[in-house]
Amino acid sequence: MFDSERFIVELNRKKDTAWLRLYEEFYPALCAYAARLLHENAGVEDIVQECMIGLWHSSLHFNNVRALAGWLYKAVYSRALNLLRDRNNARRLLGNYTSEFIYSEEMAIELAIEESVIAKLRLVLAELSGQQRNVMNLSLEGYKVREIASILGISENTVKMQKKRAYAMIRERMGMVWGVLLATIFSDFF
Repeated sequence: MFDSERFIVELNRKKDTAWLRLYEEFYPALCAYAARLLHENAGVEDIVQECMIGLWHSSLHFNNVRALAGWLYKAVYSRALNLLRDRNNARRLLGNYTSEFIYSEEMAIELAIEESVIAKLRLVLAELSGQQRNVMNLSLEGYKVREIASILGISENTVKMQKKRAYAMIRERMGMVWGVLLATIFSDFF
């Protein structure tokens, strides 16, 4: 299980194991976030690596994982905007994007955290048994217990038991992220 307090202490001390964990925990989600901001994959890995290298060379210290995540996502957000500006496409891309959705820094951080949680949830769902995974996928698509039972040809009690077991495994694997997941993304389903 992920010990967030120990992780932050070791990261602040620039321990190699913490930096490896930082890369494992945040790199994929940060790349996905940058790709969403840029509407493409080109340059995404460079942006994330520059942010992580910048963090390594800085004297910044964080009190908790949420503060670290906020800093990382804000750094990626800023670098992505700089890349858009440097490519001279910022007006066109941001104009199209903001005409559909008013985008603030706070919203950007919330979406980034959501993206990270979803990426981690996908990994955990892949570890579930076949029936649990089917039940959870249908549940996340909005199907009710009765509908899931009908689709899968199993009893409603089996659906409930499989969901209960899946939730237990998800809570165990996701640790501190579980609360964020419940509050921000899937509150209607859990």
